[in-house]
Parts: sequence; C-alpha cells; structure tokens
Amino acid sequence: SFMKGFHGRTFGTLSTTRSKAIHKLDIPAFDWPAAPFPLLRYPLEDPANAAFNKKEEARCLEEVDRLIKSWHIPVAGVIVEPIQAEGGDNHASPAFFQGLRDITLKHKIALIVDEVQTGVGATGKYWAH
Repeated sequence: SFMKGFHGRTFGTLSTTRSKAIHKLDIPAFDWPAAPFPLLRYPLEDPANAAFNKKEEARCLEEVDRLIKSWHIPVAGVIVEPIQAEGGDNHASPAFFQGLRDITLKHKIALIVDEVQTGVGATGKYWAH
C-alpha cells in the first residue's frame, strides 16, 4: 500500500490504510510494506513543477520496486487509490499508474486499484482511473 492511503477500517483493510494512525490504536495489523505516494507540485503545467513531478513519480516507483524485491516475505500485490482522498487530495499522473502496472507485471503480482472514495461518479467520471 501507499503512505497516506485509505482502504477501510476492517482488520485486513486496516493493515493497508496509512492515512491516520489513530485508526490503528490497539488493533493488530499485518507487517505489510508502505511505499511513498507522489506529492505533486501545482500548477502541473509549470515547467519547473513538471520536471519535479516527473522525478517525484520516478522516485516513488523505484521505491515500490525496491520494496517488492527486498521485503522479508513475498509481496502478493500492490493496492493503490487513484486519488488519495482521506490522506489528502493527492493525485498522480497516468504515467505513474502505468509504471506501477509495469512493475506489478514484472514481478507477477496483483495490482489492486481501490476506488472506495473516488468511484461511482465522485470525480465526475464513473471511475477515476
């Protein structure tokens, strides 16, 4: 999962939720890795921001790949929100999600796109991805 991500408050999903530590008090959780989610600069069209954002997304993708290769137990999948809503209003580019898919295919693991807060029209489209 990704830092600042929200995937629910039940036992399994809480292990992947990283938005608010208070939700995990006194709850046992699985020892699953957490990768950084890109923190983009706006406006996106600004050339300096575009260059920074490209590097930021590459840094996050490299960390995902590193975690998958080095985690002490095999990683079965990656879960990501297309837009982090509870952990902030955090977006990533289509290129980031394509890179994430490339990494999961390379390692033969699942890519789970969780639209718990962004699906069913909340973004103006039926699905955010």
